[in-house]
Amino acid sequence: QAHRERLPEGWEASPYHLAVQIRSRYEGMLVALPVEHWPAWADDSASTLAQRLLALARHIKPSQVATSKRGPKVDKPKAWVDAATARAHVSTDRLIKASKSKRP
Repeated sequence: QAHRERLPEGWEASPYHLAVQIRSRYEGMLVALPVEHWPAWADDSASTLAQRLLALARHIKPSQVATSKRGPKVDKPKAWVDAATARAHVSTDRLIKASKSKRP
């Protein structure tokens, strides 16, 4: 909601990237500010809490939490030969004789 007017149509936020952003900021906040100094959010009404969260959401860069869609899978050429070639029998004796006849 905080960035709705500025985002292109079809934009989606990634829950994973949002969780990473929140987790990294939360750990830093724990180091910098003890729990006793945090505002008492439990006493706030739902609308007040929603306003605070929207104010915080305005500081998030949408490009950092956007989903990144994967492209279509690229087809690779098959790594095997056709069945007729695979089943064809060649005698070892014939191969040795053919290789000797090719040498000068």
